[in-house]
Amino acid sequence: MNIKDRVKRLFRLRFAILYPLAIFVAVFARVTEASIISGLCFMVPGIFLRLWSNSYAVKTEKLTTCGPYAFVRNPLYLGTLFILLGAVLLVQIYLVGMVALMAFTAAYIRTIRKEEYLLESMYQDDYRAYKKAVPSIIPRLTPYVPGERWPFSLERLRRSKEHKVFIWAGIGIIGLYLKEKLFIQRLDFDQRLLALVVLALTLAALDLAEESSRRKQSV
Repeated sequence: MNIKDRVKRLFRLRFAILYPLAIFVAVFARVTEASIISGLCFMVPGIFLRLWSNSYAVKTEKLTTCGPYAFVRNPLYLGTLFILLGAVLLVQIYLVGMVALMAFTAAYIRTIRKEEYLLESMYQDDYRAYKKAVPSIIPRLTPYVPGERWPFSLERLRRSKEHKVFIWAGIGIIGLYLKEKLFIQRLDFDQRLLALVVLALTLAALDLAEESSRRKQSV
C-alpha cells in the first residue's frame, strides 16, 4: 500500500471514527478483571469468526459461499460487531461506546450495499440465489449447499493479516489493564504486571518480525 492509499484510508468513515475513539478509550477507559472477562466473551468469538472468514475469502476472484459464508453473507462484519460490542463491555464507557457502535453499523450498512451491488453485477443469478437463501448478518442454521467449495487455508489467512487483530487486541487490553493498576489504583509493579509487560512486548516483537519477513519476501 503506497502513501497515497494510506492517507486515503485514514479518511474513510470507519477509520475517521476509530482513531479518535481509540485515543478517547485510552484516556478514559476503566477496566477490571470482571469487565475484561465479559468483554472477551464477545471479542474472542468475533476475532475467531474473522479469522475463519479470511481463511476462506477470495475477495472478488470467486463468489465465496463456503466456510462461514455458507451460513451468513457478511461474517467479517458480524465478527467486527462482536468485537466492538465486547470492547464496549470491556472498557465500560457505555454511552460513547454504543454511539460508536451505531456509527460503525451505519458505515457497514453502506459498505455492504456497495459490495452487494458489485457482486450482483459480477455473478448475477448465482449471487441473487445466494443472497435470497443466506442472511446478511444473522446466520442461518444449515449451510448453503450450492456453489463452489474449497478448503480452509492458513496461507490465505496469513496473507489477509487478520491475525494482527488478535495480537494488537491483546496488547491493547494489557495496556489498559496496566494503566488501571499502575496509574489509577497506584498499585506496586509486581511480578504479575511484569509478566503482562513481557507478554505484550513479545506479541509486538512477533508481529514486527513477521512484518519484516513479509517485506523481505516481497522485495
